[in-house]
Amino acid sequence: MQTQFPLPSCSSLTRYNQNQVACSVGHSLFYIDHGAFQFSGGTYVTFIRGCKEREERQTIITHQEFQAMLQKASQIENLFFRLRALALLCLLRLTGKRREEIAMLPLENIKVESGMLTVTFILEKKRKGNILQKQSIKQVPLTDSLTTYITTYLEHLNQLDPKPAFFFPRIKSVFGVAEVIMPTEHISGRQVFNIVRSLSSEVWPHLFRETVGSDVIKQDSSIIGAFKVMRRLDLEDYRTGFNYLKRYAGDVIRREEEKLRTEQAWNKPS
Repeated sequence: MQTQFPLPSCSSLTRYNQNQVACSVGHSLFYIDHGAFQFSGGTYVTFIRGCKEREERQTIITHQEFQAMLQKASQIENLFFRLRALALLCLLRLTGKRREEIAMLPLENIKVESGMLTVTFILEKKRKGNILQKQSIKQVPLTDSLTTYITTYLEHLNQLDPKPAFFFPRIKSVFGVAEVIMPTEHISGRQVFNIVRSLSSEVWPHLFRETVGSDVIKQDSSIIGAFKVMRRLDLEDYRTGFNYLKRYAGDVIRREEEKLRTEQAWNKPS
């Protein structure tokens, strides 16, 4: 009997066509709706090759779009793949971390304690031929509905014997008839991309990063908001934080510029 997970209500999305394409994730085959979701104006977000809809995308991930991805993930027949896809989507949406940081996340770095989900990511930076590592701790209250998918998958992993070393262990196909979990290996960043792509033809992992950055700016569109984005996304350069501010608080900036011009005109000697 397959475990069922309650999903928030999902609004229907408008598509330009209803054609289906097959998409391979590891050794599993899924069918996804191929079509462009309608969006309003804005500047193109992070460029990505291979799909016109992704290349020319102008918006972050909407609530309805994310719910549709959760709904599609919940329909995956294989229990492990279903739990993994749901947890992956929610971890990306809550943290906005890079796909490589998600892929190499150790299982022991996810804790549930004191009403909080605590995730410790490992950040790697190359410096003069050397790879430096540091930790980044993210905490989300368990009252957030998305944490349920992560904790459910965590419980499933903890019941495995042997227990995997990574939150997203690599899966190996055995003669095409079975899948075996490789307990000491993790999936690749590319596999993270493929899982996300199988759930929506217009969404890719980095778009979650843009979406989380926009969440911060919506809460604080001041200059301080740029530094909050820098801290939330573990950015090295504060100027990148200001790029998020420019993209997602453009209307605020324009209002302040207009106010400044009005004040200057008012104070200008006649």
